[in-house]
Amino acid sequence: MSSASRPLLALLLALPAASAFVGCTAGGGEDTGGSCDGDKCDDLDKPDSEIPDSPCDGVMVDKSGRDNEKVAGRLHDPLGTMVFAGGDGCPVNFQDIFAKLAAADTQGCSGDGAGMQTRAISETAQQAAAPTDYRLVVSRNCNSRPAHGIVFSLFGVSAGDTQLPPNVEMISFDESSGVFNYYETDGQTLNFFGNSKDFLKGKGSNDDRRCAGCHVGGGMIMKELRAPWLHWEGDTTTPGVKELVAANKKFLGSQSNGIELEGTVDSANSIWNAKRIEALKEVGDTKEILRPLFCTPEFNIGSNNGTPSSVPGDMLLDPLINNFASLSFSSADYTAAVSANSQRVGATGKSDTFFPMAFPHRSSIDSDYVQQLIQLGILDDELAKDVVLVDFTRPIFSDDRCALLDSVPSIPVAELTAAKLKEGLLANLGSAPAGSPQAELKKNLEATGGQDTVVQKFTDACAARPQKDFLTDILRVLSLLRDTARTRQVMEFAETMPDDNLRVSAGTRLDPNTCTLTTSFVATTP
Repeated sequence: MSSASRPLLALLLALPAASAFVGCTAGGGEDTGGSCDGDKCDDLDKPDSEIPDSPCDGVMVDKSGRDNEKVAGRLHDPLGTMVFAGGDGCPVNFQDIFAKLAAADTQGCSGDGAGMQTRAISETAQQAAAPTDYRLVVSRNCNSRPAHGIVFSLFGVSAGDTQLPPNVEMISFDESSGVFNYYETDGQTLNFFGNSKDFLKGKGSNDDRRCAGCHVGGGMIMKELRAPWLHWEGDTTTPGVKELVAANKKFLGSQSNGIELEGTVDSANSIWNAKRIEALKEVGDTKEILRPLFCTPEFNIGSNNGTPSSVPGDMLLDPLINNFASLSFSSADYTAAVSANSQRVGATGKSDTFFPMAFPHRSSIDSDYVQQLIQLGILDDELAKDVVLVDFTRPIFSDDRCALLDSVPSIPVAELTAAKLKEGLLANLGSAPAGSPQAELKKNLEATGGQDTVVQKFTDACAARPQKDFLTDILRVLSLLRDTARTRQVMEFAETMPDDNLRVSAGTRLDPNTCTLTTSFVATTP
């Protein structure tokens, strides 16, 4: 198995228990890396006999992969401390969890709905211009906590509901260890799925770490993270939300939107990314530290605000090199092409999303992670650009670029710098076959600057093409991007992005020299 696809579990198991950020079971199970303030997170390593009793003993099921019998007493996030480890009784539905939290979490909060803030998402209500169904992201901001301190995700909420569902997913941030803890209840069974560090190992067997299938990077997820905040309140009003929040004020508090949630998610994930890098440095595998630069752990979804007449920049280029002028096409041609491709949005009867031309692009959490590596000196700006310029017309889902992880040298963490990394890469790429992705990376590393010239040549070639032909090819690339995104667990709803009748060959992309379609890697030419 190549290093580009090797599971992280094998690497995490190699970390000495003495330095564990989140550790193994009492019976010698999985292990991870990092450090914690006051050794609080080391409670995850202790045998059940050393864990304080809690009301949720025998109720909360450990789905982190450790199989501990006593779970709640090990956890130090605010939800775990106030609701699951303290007080009397173990609540297993949203209403009872809220009631116990409201009784314990009173500092700075008083009155009906105090501290509660709700954002609604619906793939159908905006489209139908009428109340339909929603998912709600609800935070409780008391005791001077940030908005990401305690977050509830409620599913299956319908317009006009005056009773919210008992099932809920919960995230709570443990400031002592810098990780999110993930919980879920179906209204009867209460599960702990592990924390951010655990999720770097991926999903386990028997439903262990199930949430890691979506929260691949260990942080919060808001797929439609940027303006115009597709499917969220923000640049438009979602029918039925105001009335829904008002009818359930006790639980939902005040209404917020995607604009505010974007800031919450970005801020929280940036805090976690710093801990994520520390944890991976403890493991010491250079490839895993650099994976988000070369590969696509997560993605976000963007869209146009209005009838499309140009290609969104992030669809074609990584943010590190996205500095090209708008590539235009006719709005009428777009509308005709969408119809000719039999494009549709689930069962809505619409041919496009409310904000049209939805496309997957590089995730904010991965971009922030790379920027933090640059700030730490593990990368520099030019080295990062040298990597993303390989197969750069596929800013995400590039198997060619991801496979370049095999060329990353193993460097002791104490010596891991951009200069050392570049030196090691050049040594490993010395015999790369001409015209290969490996040779392209070697060429980029050996050159000084020039990234803007390569990108400009590509965009000039795109601009020189007949607009209608260019649009036809863009929609084929977009169709494949959407289909690839739909293979990920995080894509739960058919209405999130449009589908169509196009059948696009695997590997389809735009040639970086001619801006025409190709199905294989093409090296850039002078």
